[in-house]
Amino acid sequence: MSRRDSVPCAAFLAVCLVFIACLSRRYTTPAASPPAAPAAGGEAAAPPFDIWLDNPEDFYATLGGEPRPGDPLTLIFLPGGGEAERYRALKADLLDAKGRRLGGAYFFDWTLDEEGHTLKACVLAVPSTYDGGEALVKIEGAPGVLAEFGLKLKERSFLSEEIPLGPANTALRTVPDPKKTEESERLRAIITRAGDTVYTTGPFTPPVAADTRRTGYFGDRRVYLYTSGRSDPAVHAGIDYGVPVGTPVMACGAGRVALARSRIVTGNSIVIEHLPGLYSIYYHLDKIFVEEGVMVNEGDAIGLSGATGLATGPHLHWELRVAAENTDPDALCARAILDRDAAKRLVNERGEQVYAELSW
Repeated sequence: MSRRDSVPCAAFLAVCLVFIACLSRRYTTPAASPPAAPAAGGEAAAPPFDIWLDNPEDFYATLGGEPRPGDPLTLIFLPGGGEAERYRALKADLLDAKGRRLGGAYFFDWTLDEEGHTLKACVLAVPSTYDGGEALVKIEGAPGVLAEFGLKLKERSFLSEEIPLGPANTALRTVPDPKKTEESERLRAIITRAGDTVYTTGPFTPPVAADTRRTGYFGDRRVYLYTSGRSDPAVHAGIDYGVPVGTPVMACGAGRVALARSRIVTGNSIVIEHLPGLYSIYYHLDKIFVEEGVMVNEGDAIGLSGATGLATGPHLHWELRVAAENTDPDALCARAILDRDAAKRLVNERGEQVYAELSW
């Protein structure tokens, strides 16, 4: 065969391979994000979503821009045709580049408007300790894996600091105590529980004035220095505000008080549930104003700041947990974790071929 004859054959073979590959794939390659709309002040806003997948049955998407370690991740899902059993116990797992599980959560129903348009949503967080650069999202229902797609993570660096502890605080961290273990297990049971109620969609408001001086930042790499000469590394789970004792502390969003009591290490503590799997936490309070089980609104005074528990001085420790993972509070103040407008826009603009009959 001459070289000139081989060119058409090669082209024909390439077309065949592409056709076979298309038949074998159930999902489309993630499409590029649309151009970001200008934000107030002329700055470009982050795209409301950056990945989507569809097939004749289902529609999947992520809300929010490209995540960094410590950032939240919102997944939305529109069930298509097929039996309801297909979507029973629908969940999403976040895996590292080698397929190891980083975290996961179940989907819940999210009603978008008064007309009752409902889709399923799931909130996850990229661990602040993961710096792999890429991750994989796997969505599973009763029949097995329904979809999977990759995420590219932005690079992020965190501050480092050493914190000398006196005898009392050294003992709080190092001396075994069954009550400390019991308190840790109780907190773990709370923040790993995912209910079915959406009390708020965000964005959140800081519990003290936004310009308050910070004495600790989310994701700080800390080394505690003990009086014994030993040391212990730790990752700071939230933000520390350097406020004097007695400063009013406000609920960052509407929700149900899941915990309001004194704890050995964290002092007077409050935990508020905001939506399935999302909790805000307030530590080292001087006084608690709320009781477990009551409802609070954004901006309600829930206590006064203090220096109880393991504290080297007066401050408020504030953190947010998403699917039990430490999550950057600033990210959840910057945008809604469940963005109704973005979800509606996404369905109308990008899910049109999947659900052409929907008009929101």
